[in-house]
Order: sequence, then structure tokens, then C-alpha cells
Amino acid sequence: MQPSVTQAPTNATSRRPLAITLLAVYSLVLALITGIPQLYYVLFALNRHAFPIAPDANPLGAVWYNYILGGHQSGYLSVESGWLAGAIEDAFMLGPLYLVTGIGLLRRRPWVVPVGLITGAMIFYADLYFVLSGTLSQRSVDATSIVTTLLSAVPYLAYPLWLIPTLLVRRSLFGGTETP
Repeated sequence: MQPSVTQAPTNATSRRPLAITLLAVYSLVLALITGIPQLYYVLFALNRHAFPIAPDANPLGAVWYNYILGGHQSGYLSVESGWLAGAIEDAFMLGPLYLVTGIGLLRRRPWVVPVGLITGAMIFYADLYFVLSGTLSQRSVDATSIVTTLLSAVPYLAYPLWLIPTLLVRRSLFGGTETP
């Protein structure tokens, strides 16, 4: 007897692997912890009085202040073109890409492969630039700045090192991307 055409797929093919679920959650968390604070910094650049960065400011302003070690990295208390460009990139490009990649991974859509590869490549490039400019530049001469730069870069470096190989090696999990 042949199985009917409308039979549901077996558990092995329909179940999402735990690693894909964890990667999707990681992507969604990065979207939140990148997009919202960076958008706040862009708003701070537009109007410092409405969107202050200080210990007694609104919750996001206080988070920003603590993120920069209680004002230790004072460059973020002003608006520098390089930091603003990075914040715009994070708020309007990488944050949404993390979000879309996470959704695509959770739903196992074919479009997540090219979108995820773009996301992974972009954050890898941006993270390397961030680390190299933060550790080799003239303005970061103290050890605290170097350590905080390196520590804050770790989650963003781990992400593409996990995402890109997963998408390339396990692309058959995302319907319609099987290789002949």
C-alpha cells in the first residue's frame, strides 16, 4: 500500500534542529541588543536634550551610560561622525538583518541562506573593523578601552563564525535550497 500524498512529513524531516533554533534565538537577541541601543544613539545625535546619555537619564540613556563604563569611554557622550555612522549602520541595517535572519532560521525559509550569508559577512567585516580600529588607533591607549572593545566584540564575532558554516553546510534544511 502506498502512502497518501497528503501524509505529513516524518518527524526527522519536519523537526527543526536545536542548533538552528539556538542560532535563530541568538540572531533575534542580537537584533534587540544592537538595533534598539544604536537607534537611541542616533536619536541622541539628533537631539541630546530629548535623548540624553547619563546615569540619571531615561532607562535607555542610563543603559548607554553604563554600557560606556559609566562615562569612561567619553567619546560616546558626544557625537563623532565615525561612531554615528556605525550606529546608523547598526540601527537601520544590521539590526533589521539580524531580525530577518532569525525569523528565516526559525521558519526554515529558502531566502534565509542568501540573507544570512550577507548578514554574516557584513557583521564579520564590521566587527573586524571595530576591533582593529578600537585596539590599534591612537585614541585607545588605555588598557580598559582595549579590553572592553575586545569583550564587546566577542558575541558579534561568534555569530558569523556559527551562522555562515551552518547555512553553507546545512542548507538542505531550508526548503528549496538543495544542491543537485
